[in-house]
Amino acid sequence: MTLKQPKTPLVILTDLDGTLLDHHTYSTDPARAALKFIREHHFPLVFNTSKTRPEVQLLRNQMDNRDPFVCENGSAVYLPHSDSELETEILGTDYGSILRVLSQLRKDGFRFRGFNDMPASEVAALTGLSSDDASMAKKRDATEPLLWQGTEEELADFRTALGHHQLRLLKGGRFYHVMGIADKAEGLIFLRNYYFRIWQQKPVMIALGDGENDRAMLEAADYPVVIPGKNNCLELEHPQAITADFPGPKGWNQCLLPLLEKLIKEFSGG
Repeated sequence: MTLKQPKTPLVILTDLDGTLLDHHTYSTDPARAALKFIREHHFPLVFNTSKTRPEVQLLRNQMDNRDPFVCENGSAVYLPHSDSELETEILGTDYGSILRVLSQLRKDGFRFRGFNDMPASEVAALTGLSSDDASMAKKRDATEPLLWQGTEEELADFRTALGHHQLRLLKGGRFYHVMGIADKAEGLIFLRNYYFRIWQQKPVMIALGDGENDRAMLEAADYPVVIPGKNNCLELEHPQAITADFPGPKGWNQCLLPLLEKLIKEFSGG
């Protein structure tokens, strides 16, 4: 994790796919300048993503990132204590509990097929992931993606039944995601309190995202940065909201670098 406290108490939370990572190449190259600036100033860079812990750990290793991270749409926060030790905080519902509820609902007649029901080869075929990446996507702590196999009317009943167990259903691009009552904003709030305890001063939270599942995180941030999505662009009613001109890491870099420079100047009394 970032051990040295930054002179300016800023924390950056970012979505990954389509935001920091290019939607097609998964490259961060266009964001090099902002990433270098963040590292030089010791600002925590927190990944807040729908990805799983093994998927994010691989990317963190590739980017030499040692900061906390949030997975599975705000359902779990991971706090590194060393290169090999992670403290896990489940903000939603743990995976075992979700699977037990789904098992009962299947017995009640609901029709679906979840990642836990599939071998890695099937997940790979459905998602386009490699076999290794599909195996990592199956290693979950707090959410279960599934293919719905029933009718629209049954889906509404399924959503209601999940609610009786304090679970909710989030629609993604291809899959529905069963999860506890948590979202990406929960991760931001947790980390705002976490850094307040460590730094003994209130951190300023910057958040960047491109999708509907980023909306709550962006609205909870002090400075939200909207990255244009593939098909549309989020609109926020937030006085500090910024919208990038470009998708992916190019827009990430375009907005974040001047925002960081501005906030540093303001904190230093410039």
